[in-house]
Amino acid sequence: MSSTKIKIDKKHHLEQPWRVHTLLPDFDIEDVWLVPITLTKEHSLDLFLSQFRASNERLTEMGLAGFLFRLRLFLGKVFKWDEKEPVDHLIPGSIRERYAESENLKFEDLIDPGTDDFIPVFQLQNEYLSEIENKTVHAALHLGRVKKGGDFGIQMAVYVKPKGTFGRLYMKLIQPFRHWIVYPALMKSVKRRWQKYCEQ
Repeated sequence: MSSTKIKIDKKHHLEQPWRVHTLLPDFDIEDVWLVPITLTKEHSLDLFLSQFRASNERLTEMGLAGFLFRLRLFLGKVFKWDEKEPVDHLIPGSIRERYAESENLKFEDLIDPGTDDFIPVFQLQNEYLSEIENKTVHAALHLGRVKKGGDFGIQMAVYVKPKGTFGRLYMKLIQPFRHWIVYPALMKSVKRRWQKYCEQ
């Protein structure tokens, strides 16, 4: 499946009644992708997330997309782009802090932050949001479960807020790699894993 078929218009994301719309008004929607799988009524978003995470982990080890992931991690270490503090409290300026304040929640009330680069913000019945922040950009990954006939589909939206001139140039530089290599490879990986799960 080509990137032109899985990359969809932002309006399909904006027309959904999701919590993220009011939470990130100052972020730009960089991309919206339609994950090439179908979920039945019995398939929860939580189930999809477990398969999505496993696919993403495997992707970082394989092919050209995996090489680009590893190269980015290497450059991040060299130039110290990715230094971050432990997520054991509400970090000022984070989306987690923004969400907690809007919902009158404390750190302990939020989803476990885990140890991945993308830190979970919230998980609802049909909606999941995580964030990542470094010296180049503050970004968020949104996954939403949407109606697809009598079944369901998954939309993946990427929100970004580049940091300064360098951040904007960096996002422009990596755009072709994201559009034509990384995201299509991720979609294929998720599709294969989901099909394998459904065949069990």
